[in-house]
Amino acid sequence: MEKNKKIYKINDLAKIYGVHSNTIRLYEKLGFISKAKRNVNNYRIFEELHVLQIKVCRCIFGYPFTNKCIRNAGNEIMWSIARKQWPEAGQNTDCYIQIIEQEIKKAQRACEMLQNWANSTRDNEILLEKKMLSRKDSADYLGVTSEAIRNWERNGLILAEEVGTKGEKLYSSTDLGRMHIIYMLLQSGYSMASIRRSILMYDKGHAELVTSALDCKEYDDFISVGDRWLYELNKLLEASQKIPPIIEEMKNL
Repeated sequence: MEKNKKIYKINDLAKIYGVHSNTIRLYEKLGFISKAKRNVNNYRIFEELHVLQIKVCRCIFGYPFTNKCIRNAGNEIMWSIARKQWPEAGQNTDCYIQIIEQEIKKAQRACEMLQNWANSTRDNEILLEKKMLSRKDSADYLGVTSEAIRNWERNGLILAEEVGTKGEKLYSSTDLGRMHIIYMLLQSGYSMASIRRSILMYDKGHAELVTSALDCKEYDDFISVGDRWLYELNKLLEASQKIPPIIEEMKNL
């Protein structure tokens, strides 16, 4: 090993980033960082490359909000960085940023729907594309699994309006609007039971009881869940934009 090359123990990296040493071990196990070398006592030793790789990990995994699409895109960045495939890492980062930006647009749309929903302005609901979508297409649009939508159906939160020629369930723009609201409320920490109570109140024409059914005492608190969701997404976007210069730094080591 080169004499001037700085090395780190696993506890050093944990202290730098304020995480448990098991988190560093997990990153290595998942292939998010390059395999550490071992010293004569078989302890892991890390180099500056690992410091920067973990810095990218924290940009991606150090924030509370995520979903399947964002998480998978983040994984792709880390795997390419661990393999030192810099062009691929750059492309994966661009894709990751675009996915977050798309999620922010969906969140903004969902916030407007949520506000209209609470105000019971049914006639002014923001509609998505008017074509009917399958369960898989709806799941892909929202960034969730098909099983998540099945679960919403089982809990009585949504009901498909049409059945396709092959017997599959199809969802309208109104269904997708409702899914947006369900998704956002779940991301914001509301239970499935409280969301179901609120939707039942809305469907029965009791819009004035929508917020109380969610155990929200104030209307402003209800609307602020969307603001918090957007706030977390924007923090994630800001962190993602720090990744390209870190990749450049790794390339130049």
